Amino acid sequence: MTPIIRSFPRMLAVVSACAALLSAAQAQEVKPAPKAPQSAPKAQAKPASKPAPKRPANVPPPTTAEQMADLPHADEAQRQAATHVHYGKYVCDEKFEVFVERNPVFDGYVDVRYKKDVWVMKPVASNTGAIRLEDTRGRVLLVQIPFKSMLLNTQTGQRIVDSCQHDMQRGAEAEAKSTGAPVERTLDAAAAPKQ
Repeated sequence: MTPIIRSFPRMLAVVSACAALLSAAQAQEVKPAPKAPQSAPKAQAKPASKPAPKRPANVPPPTTAEQMADLPHADEAQRQAATHVHYGKYVCDEKFEVFVERNPVFDGYVDVRYKKDVWVMKPVASNTGAIRLEDTRGRVLLVQIPFKSMLLNTQTGQRIVDSCQHDMQRGAEAEAKSTGAPVERTLDAAAAPKQ
């Protein structure tokens, strides 16, 4: 073999190393950005962003992804109760809105959204005919009876929002009133803690 051919791998390694050093040096070289042309001064400066509003004391924190990972599979009773849940928007007395949606990951579970908070809830049918949506962490409860629903903080016993109605509940109440049937709108028995 000729000496040039034997030294070719060494020369190739040296050239590659030089090319790597050159590209690294160019990457570190800082070039100032071109300045934008000066325009007329702005009339008003943009106001500083507002800090995030504090969570009201009666609203527990939402469910996190880590907490959802530990959910047990829904049994038949839970899946059956989930078929009786009114899914969609509920409008409450205070003009707040609560949204109830099927959990996209866990069959038989329900997501309850109020403002920016979302709780994963387990539907439970009660003996009274009410549907209880129980927070999987035991902090929030949504009770659904024929004519209204409420969202309750189970730790403090305070109502987060009350007199919430889904379209189906408003329709059932209107029909009951038109037929003269009594319209019972109390939730106290259905919201009582389970014994």
